[in-house]
Amino acid sequence: MQKKLLIFDFDGTIADTLAVALEIINDVGSGYDIPTLTATEVSSLKQKHISELMEMAGISWYQLPLFIHRLRDAFRKRIDEVNPIAGMQESIRGLAKTGYKMGILTSNSRENVLFFLEKFDLPFFEFVIAPRSIFGKAGAIKDILKRQKLKPEDVVMIGDEVRDLKAAHKMGVDAIGVSWGFNSISLLEKENPLCILETPDELLTLFNYEPA
Repeated sequence: MQKKLLIFDFDGTIADTLAVALEIINDVGSGYDIPTLTATEVSSLKQKHISELMEMAGISWYQLPLFIHRLRDAFRKRIDEVNPIAGMQESIRGLAKTGYKMGILTSNSRENVLFFLEKFDLPFFEFVIAPRSIFGKAGAIKDILKRQKLKPEDVVMIGDEVRDLKAAHKMGVDAIGVSWGFNSISLLEKENPLCILETPDELLTLFNYEPA
């Protein structure tokens, strides 16, 4: 596959944030009377869209911006506990060697992502964009296309959630799902991605990396 720009989601795609995120959601969620979640219960939530999760938690669209702000603020204090998805560092470095341009589009904060990239020596991303709204990725992709002077067919979005794929498709951009993140494979498949990757090293095969 040949693309001029690879746009990566961060949480659950590059960074293994689930365990820390679960603790933060339980902590912040206590102020919203959200029932405490266990790791086992999280597995069952992988089949849910974000609107369904909000309904289950009793969070309204009006409350969501402040809830997300509090999650991001709490996450900032624990970003040093987060590690990369196993194999992702090697895959990113391999893709960089091929000359691919890469960027990150995240619902996390830009500061958190930059800290993570510096800690794990991954200086290969041309940009890190964090829209204020978790539903702002489509607009951000539109802006990226304009700034990078690229056509939709030149770009691919790589993510672990349905909303990543939806945002890409809304802008006419191809999308690739990853199986190691939050949403289940069956849910991702409904969004018709180009493919769903099982392991990070499949990125290297997909984008024609040839080890020296």
